[in-house]
Amino acid sequence: LPYLALALIGAPFLTMYIGFFLRAFGEGSQLGVLPERFGASNFSFLWKPIVWGLGQTTVWRVLFNTMLFACISGLIVTVVCMLAGYAVSRVEFKGKNMFLALQLFLHAVPGQILLIAIFFLLYYTRLLHTIPGVALARASLEIPLGVWIAKGFFDAVPWDVERAAMIDGCTRLQVWYKIFLPLVKPGIAAVFIWGFLFAWHDFIYAYTLLPGTAKLMSTLIQSLLATEVIDYGYLAALSLVYMIPPLTLFILLQRVLLKVPLFGGKGL
Repeated sequence: LPYLALALIGAPFLTMYIGFFLRAFGEGSQLGVLPERFGASNFSFLWKPIVWGLGQTTVWRVLFNTMLFACISGLIVTVVCMLAGYAVSRVEFKGKNMFLALQLFLHAVPGQILLIAIFFLLYYTRLLHTIPGVALARASLEIPLGVWIAKGFFDAVPWDVERAAMIDGCTRLQVWYKIFLPLVKPGIAAVFIWGFLFAWHDFIYAYTLLPGTAKLMSTLIQSLLATEVIDYGYLAALSLVYMIPPLTLFILLQRVLLKVPLFGGKGL
């Protein structure tokens, strides 16, 4: 009975994935569902320009823009969260609990509410319509919860490790860089994936704050959906390519995520 219940729950999702792959690799259709034959004609955007609106673009340029946007956002989130996570985990300061509570409150605020304020902030700092500037704004939305994620990994490191390093003459920054970062590699990978994925599939910030010449994959797919005639097989193939980079990143970092260090000794 439990397996039957799980199969019934998973059947709709499995059906969607099967239909997705049939659309991507199928040519023609029977009864609007089953393809007449299989081929790679829907992937013609890999070697031909994509026509949208009154212009043309190449998927490789858009993929590069999306990868640059997501990597910048992921790196910003990782650096800020790993520094802040160490601080709130190891340093006692006034208002620490209030600071942590504020991070949860900031994460609960929808990013769309801040869109107008971020627009003017980027405009006055001359970062509007630039990929690094919009990536910085996008990263700021994921930093609050990322601090909590990083803090959890730093809390798992015993205090004896930090005390021993400081007795040997290390400063706080040296302890963070030379001792803690090698021990919390799964945390670094988790925080980077957190910042990368949310930027990779972002639409509203890319659509609002980036010009048409700096299209990302999300805005490109939206522009193709706005045409009079929609080729769903073409869109399915494009969406499949859109899925490959984050899946590849997760597979590459999977070993690091699973390497949770085991510590001995007592902490406070």
